[in-house]
Amino acid sequence: MQIKIFNHNRLTERPFFQELINFLTNHDDVTLRKIKAAFGNEQNLERQIEDFVQAGFISRLDKRYAIQFQVFTDADFDLTLPATEPQHLSFEQPFFVAEGSELVSKIQTSQVQQTLANQTNAIELHFSSDFARTANNLANYFYHVEKRVALTPFEQQIFKLIGDVDLDYALKYMTTFLLKFAKKDVVKQKRPDIFVKTLEAYDYIVKYEEESYRFNLTFDEREFETVVFRDAHDFIAAQIRQCEVVPSFVKLGV
Repeated sequence: MQIKIFNHNRLTERPFFQELINFLTNHDDVTLRKIKAAFGNEQNLERQIEDFVQAGFISRLDKRYAIQFQVFTDADFDLTLPATEPQHLSFEQPFFVAEGSELVSKIQTSQVQQTLANQTNAIELHFSSDFARTANNLANYFYHVEKRVALTPFEQQIFKLIGDVDLDYALKYMTTFLLKFAKKDVVKQKRPDIFVKTLEAYDYIVKYEEESYRFNLTFDEREFETVVFRDAHDFIAAQIRQCEVVPSFVKLGV
């Protein structure tokens, strides 16, 4: 069995961690000697293993090593339950699922509600994305840049425009421009800056005439309940029922 990791942290994103847990899952009575024989070229092997043990991911008992977390499978959930109302679901810890299971697909295609806010004003940008974060939206761009996830060809074009810009700084200018559409159907902009060009690239605004734009989103005051989970099973059970794609909108706030 191979294991799919969700919600990576600084330890689980190490390539050796993935290799080690797959090895431990598929072998019994694993000693340090066996690990060294399998991964002889791994740098700082014992130090890394100790990090995983101290973090509670790997157990060491009688000089034998094993995974110390549950690997969820299809059998652990009812995958036929209907969708629920969109919510902000929050679970920060890594969790582990059997690779190739239907559950992996259910999680990756489930929806997350994303909100981008800033300190300059009360305006919020709202997006929906699949859990795998492949949706083409501004929230995923900032997430991919922050987490150093490989950018799509489109995101590479956005990176040429705004690069690794501070999120709050970018939103200050983007939301200030979008606010103009609350009072006008058409907004003129003689010399669009990089942030206006980014909004246009994502089709959040569209060219109307030369040097003017129309708003291509909606204004909405919709709110989503936030639910924080402490247990991975409970989170997964709720997340796989998050199936509704909410159209992107701008919330003006107060």
